[in-house]
Amino acid sequence: MALNWTQSAQWIWTPGYHEEDNQPGRYFLFRKRFHWPGTDNIKELPVHVSADSRYRLFVNGRRVSFGPCKSYMERWHFETVDILPYLVKGENVLSARVLRYSSIMAGSSSILSTELPGFLLHCEIEWNFILGPPFLSNNERTKESSQLTGWESSDFDDSAWKDAVLQFRPVKMLPIQSPWKLAPRPIPELPEVHGRFNGAVKCQGTVAKEQWTSFLKEDRVIEIPSGQTITVDIDCESLTTAFVTLQCSGGKGSTVTLLYSECYEKDLGVETAPFPMPRSKSNRADISNGRLYGMKDIYTVADGQAEHTFEPFWFRAFRYIQVQITTTEEPLILKTFTFRETFYPLDILTDVHADTELDEIWKISLRTLQNCRHETYEDCPFYEQNQFASDSRLQMLFSYQISSDDKLARKTLQEFHASQGPDGLIKAQFPAGFRSKQIPQFSLYWVAMVYDHMHYFADVSFARRYLATVDGILNHFDERITNLGLVGRFDEDTWPFIDWVPEWFVPGKIFESCMPRAYTSTGMATFNSLLYIVALMQAAEVCNFVGRRDTAVEYSARADDLRKAVNKHCFEKGIYTDGPSTQEYSQHSQIFAILSEAVTGDAAQDLMLRALEDKTLAQCSYSMQFYLFRAVEKVDLYTKLFPSLMAPWRQMIADNLTTWAEHANNARSDCHGWSASPVHEIVTQVFGVSPAQPGFKRVRIAPRMELLETAHGKFVTPAGDVSIAWTKENLEVKVSADLEAEIVIGESVSVQRFEGGKEVVFARK
Repeated sequence: MALNWTQSAQWIWTPGYHEEDNQPGRYFLFRKRFHWPGTDNIKELPVHVSADSRYRLFVNGRRVSFGPCKSYMERWHFETVDILPYLVKGENVLSARVLRYSSIMAGSSSILSTELPGFLLHCEIEWNFILGPPFLSNNERTKESSQLTGWESSDFDDSAWKDAVLQFRPVKMLPIQSPWKLAPRPIPELPEVHGRFNGAVKCQGTVAKEQWTSFLKEDRVIEIPSGQTITVDIDCESLTTAFVTLQCSGGKGSTVTLLYSECYEKDLGVETAPFPMPRSKSNRADISNGRLYGMKDIYTVADGQAEHTFEPFWFRAFRYIQVQITTTEEPLILKTFTFRETFYPLDILTDVHADTELDEIWKISLRTLQNCRHETYEDCPFYEQNQFASDSRLQMLFSYQISSDDKLARKTLQEFHASQGPDGLIKAQFPAGFRSKQIPQFSLYWVAMVYDHMHYFADVSFARRYLATVDGILNHFDERITNLGLVGRFDEDTWPFIDWVPEWFVPGKIFESCMPRAYTSTGMATFNSLLYIVALMQAAEVCNFVGRRDTAVEYSARADDLRKAVNKHCFEKGIYTDGPSTQEYSQHSQIFAILSEAVTGDAAQDLMLRALEDKTLAQCSYSMQFYLFRAVEKVDLYTKLFPSLMAPWRQMIADNLTTWAEHANNARSDCHGWSASPVHEIVTQVFGVSPAQPGFKRVRIAPRMELLETAHGKFVTPAGDVSIAWTKENLEVKVSADLEAEIVIGESVSVQRFEGGKEVVFARK
């Protein structure tokens, strides 16, 4: 479809608007009445809609779309929605609630705002828009008014509302473009799946816990008498990302506070503090001794109208919600409290069953990934919702192992590619609502994204598109090679983050933390050179794949030179130091020495065992567990060490987590995508399904049957599905399409040509 309309469609806003009011976010209401004749010969009525910053669109009071899909300034997305199913013959109304984040005040770190606010709704059938008076609120505090009740519906009286104004007027003869370069939404609409809370876990006040549970599960109305304060803690089956909706009536002057929390944790004795306090989490469901901490929405009933609803604009992340209600002049009637779960609708086709703890680990891993996957990949849904390159690399890879849908991955690769600066680096965090601190090493994880996509999908043109970006990243690191042949210091305004390691923490100086002291003192951290080597190895493979063999040779030569430098200056007494001429040591340097092939063979295996046994080494956090597994795999110790390496996930289950935490040493996020690495381990190692050649032109099937007595699973690949099952006696392999497979059973390797639907049974050795 031609997109000429994107140049002519008009953006509108309120007259007399000013952002210089110290408000990080404000709401604006738009509505337009129109008559619909009920024409039978129209089968659909698509409209295009977008806003700066976010919108929720209604037709006759029914929710039909929210967006725009997150992206960056040069690719401002719009949604296309068919509104015909929502229209009625006669009077209709289109309405929108728009949240504008200020472009001069801190708002949301993952949602962008241009210099102009705006709302756009375009259809080939022309109409004008009416703008209502501002509804002053942010995401946390709302004061309801009967004057706005039912503003989304067609029978609302909008005669006092002012006309909107055009936001951008092109100038003749000048090539000035609109701030918003529109592009169609590249991913599916996010679902909103109706859900119910489990019930109340504890409460204070005149309403009993059983009443709360009946209210939550069966919509049994609750009346909170006037002059009362009640509190109830409500739980969900697992940590969830959802829109919450509270429907009420009456209650003039009442205040409802919703506190969203990931878990119960140690009571610090205070609700808020002017400085960070050390938090402590163990049993996340310790209702008796723990306390809920989190973010709040505050809803004040101004007029006590017959019916009113509170629904925060953006989705919330929660496992528990604490509701505190204070009534004043009249009773507040609670009618329903529900949620609509939302997430990127990945079509998950991989399914595994082991009848062991791995089943629970698998389930929690999928839930973790789902909560960290919306319009972008997110580091965590509760605190940041930011798309970081290092986190996203892992989340994308795990997604490839459970689904053949790579649309969100392609969007992510494109977004980071578009963020590349003149120094060659991509933004570590992107899209971003403000200029964030650069983390140079995260650009190397983006190289791994290109490498991973090549292996799973073998799209030559897609890989070739990003090679110039790869070249720029690698050249940035090459320009920092010191006279020792190692990667040296990055620009002063960067944060050379490696991992959350207690030994690397500098109190009060976060941007000097998370890297070994060797970097601070010498400007050289062994890890940075080793990670660069791994990226060069991956880039060389991509270059060979697309036919750029000379560049592959160049990158391999760079890697060889770096290995020699690392072994000369950062290796002594059988172990790698964290920098030249230092006595600091970490698991990180040993792991990436193995992955970069700075050390190989028996020496690598000995080093891996030492790295795991020597507890004086700085230990990897959860973010690095994936790479720890890869090093163990590379030195052929995987089967031996797998049970012990799963200890962090067993401990999280023992601590009653329903999603995987950010890391063990920090009590912040209880849902973090990088911790879902068991997906990769179960698919590619336990069941042993991985691409032997890019795009699964040959699939490798190498189940580690010694880890499980019996197991079965179905695995999606771009070349067809693979089913694997084994018992004490046999291994059964079945494929859904013509496929060449490399079957590994113990020390035996054979290549089989499968025809679609064929099943082969092997004797288990």
